[in-house]
Amino acid sequence: MSGSSERSVVAVSIPGKEIDPLLKDLNEKKQNFRKNVVSLAAELKDVRSRLASREQLRQEAETRARSLEEEIDKLHHKLEEKNEQIQASAGFAQECIKELDALRSQLAITQASATSAQSAQLQCLALLKELDEKNLSITEAR
Repeated sequence: MSGSSERSVVAVSIPGKEIDPLLKDLNEKKQNFRKNVVSLAAELKDVRSRLASREQLRQEAETRARSLEEEIDKLHHKLEEKNEQIQASAGFAQECIKELDALRSQLAITQASATSAQSAQLQCLALLKELDEKNLSITEAR
């Protein structure tokens, strides 16, 4: 309602006479109603502002969540690649271990053969020495 309506209500009063109690009550109710409307409008504005702020926060959260999902997908892909590399390396390491075990076996056999050969060589040397001694004693006996 406009301000001219208020004047018309006030203009109804007659100088020297009391305003009708119903009109006074109606005027008070009208004033209270206007205060309530203004208060509700301010509250509505505040609620709309908070709602807009929450909506902005929700959108930011959704954007951040999408960004995190993309980052997680990238990291998952990298993890899968690294896992494949590790598995390939593990396979290669297993092959190397098998080859190393085979080489160790060959080395053990070679060492045993070398020890046996060295022993045979020592026996040959001992036999040669013995042969030399016998040849010498045969030569002296003649």
